Amino acid sequence: MKPNTQKPVISRLVGVLLLAAGLANAAPTADAPQASEYDYVVVGSGPGGGPLAVNLAKAGYSVFLMEAGDASTATGFGQYPPSITWDFFVGHYPEGDARANQYSHMTWKTPEGRYWVGQTGAPSGSTLLGVYYPRGASLGGSSMINAMCTWLPSDSDWNYVYELTGDETWKAENMHSVFTKIEHNNYMPKGTADHGFDGFFQTNMGAKLQAQRGPLQGNKVAAAYASDFNMTMPMSDLLQRDPNAISADRDTISSVYGLVQHQYSNGGRYSARDYIQAAQKDTSIPLTVSLNSLATRVLFDEGASSKCGSSNAAAPRATGVEYLEGKSLYAADSRRAAGATGTKKTVTAKREVIIAGGAFNSPQILMLSGIGPAEHLQQFNITVVKDLPGVGQSLMDNQEMPIVGSGSAGAGDAGVAMIRTAHPAYENERDMFLMGGQGFLFRGFWPDNQVARLPADPPQPYGVSMVKGSSKNNKGWVKLRSSNPQDTPEINFNHYASGSEYDLEAMKDMIARVRRIYKRVGITPREPPCTAGVDANGSCGKEDEDWLHKQTFGHHPTSTNRIGADDDAMAVLDSKFRVRGVDGLRVVDASAFARIPGVFPVVSTFMISQKAADEMIEEAKAGQAADKC
Repeated sequence: MKPNTQKPVISRLVGVLLLAAGLANAAPTADAPQASEYDYVVVGSGPGGGPLAVNLAKAGYSVFLMEAGDASTATGFGQYPPSITWDFFVGHYPEGDARANQYSHMTWKTPEGRYWVGQTGAPSGSTLLGVYYPRGASLGGSSMINAMCTWLPSDSDWNYVYELTGDETWKAENMHSVFTKIEHNNYMPKGTADHGFDGFFQTNMGAKLQAQRGPLQGNKVAAAYASDFNMTMPMSDLLQRDPNAISADRDTISSVYGLVQHQYSNGGRYSARDYIQAAQKDTSIPLTVSLNSLATRVLFDEGASSKCGSSNAAAPRATGVEYLEGKSLYAADSRRAAGATGTKKTVTAKREVIIAGGAFNSPQILMLSGIGPAEHLQQFNITVVKDLPGVGQSLMDNQEMPIVGSGSAGAGDAGVAMIRTAHPAYENERDMFLMGGQGFLFRGFWPDNQVARLPADPPQPYGVSMVKGSSKNNKGWVKLRSSNPQDTPEINFNHYASGSEYDLEAMKDMIARVRRIYKRVGITPREPPCTAGVDANGSCGKEDEDWLHKQTFGHHPTSTNRIGADDDAMAVLDSKFRVRGVDGLRVVDASAFARIPGVFPVVSTFMISQKAADEMIEEAKAGQAADKC
């Protein structure tokens, strides 16, 4: 996240906002000696692929875990240093749309090769790149750079998959058990219901530690939230309220909460890297980690002469992965040397290949492998293995934007809140997450090493950032630019193309609500601007809507290889993460979600990683998996 440089008074949010290099402190891991054949090959070491690879290996299966980055720590300049980050640049609207390129922090490349950030005024000869969208590119994936917010989704997000597929393992009560299995809770008394204390996934709440020094105080904005919600709980208790406690009405309650993050008890970042490296230290676990290994395509065995067993003799069988070995080979890596191509290698999977590259790279890998919309693949002379039109489609995100004011909210903590707006996406479920504080101006993402002079902030700034949960729009896409696996894909979120009666209207409601709160506590609203003056409800009508179209951003991409019903032509995966129409290939990462889960998908991704591993192990032991190749 990109906070204002002024120091916020809300100490608990510092860990969210300042994704400090010091939190990514695991020691680098050397490339392991490699065989050429393994039971499973996993591409991607983030929250989807990393735990899955470890769990398969712990069950006794040989696993080759491939990571395009290395195991560097977050060294270098800025929040998103090149050592652990890939720089993607995305679109918010289709080319030709009048709203395209209106975001205030567009990124350009100057003739000198430097980044320049702004909507207009870039140096002559600069090239427009798009909206900056950093992704983790290191052992541990984006769990190495994210804000670590750990917020369970609504039960309906899990039950939705059950309703689509009929697979009862997706019911919310079963997914709760998956969470308690993986969680290592560091902030509640051991034995607290709905939590796990013996798993690998570390969770912590900074407010609990802070409260050990005395009762917590909320500032005027937090007090306004509590008043609006008719909360009778003392403010100190609200600021420590557990958002992941399960109750019948959890998903409909508007309240102030404590912020849970995936952290150790000392506040240090926990990521998929920690789980992987702990497994590497145990020589009895047959896990091989191959760093600096960029997957280029999945290999298939096809036709009547196939040497591999298959549940469907007509289906192509995934047998391995082709990859390039070398440092900084991908175009999104700012350290890449011109002309670097690496060394081409292959690795064989006797059982299955699992793709876990995330919502941008997993569909890219599938399409490079011949799985995707046939017409699109043929544009790049890619041999079609399976025509799956849904690959790269259905891209979703949580819309985000700040409401900025000028003035003081007084001493105390702003807390975080989860609110039901007047336009909930699903029945009466809450659908808006709020966080903020004095000096907290989170307007999106841009490269740290940019050279533009950004506009000055208002005096005594106060910000409330909203994150739209349960977003409805699913009309974004990831497409190939070329058949070169070192190129980045074309990514466009196509904001508000569908579901705007929920997404856009809920955000307009929240702007008005926060303005009303600002007025009550003596803060002057500044942003979104309102030249005509706000009405009695705090709304500025079309000006607010226009501002949202221009200034919305996000950082939680999902669903580009989504699970769906058997009769859904756009469904890429079945309920067991298997790619439709081929054998021996699964996708287990945020691209698999049938719809975006809640407000922060990271914990849900760790959960489906565990779910997939458990089911794959059960299938293999029961003799229900595909025959070994």
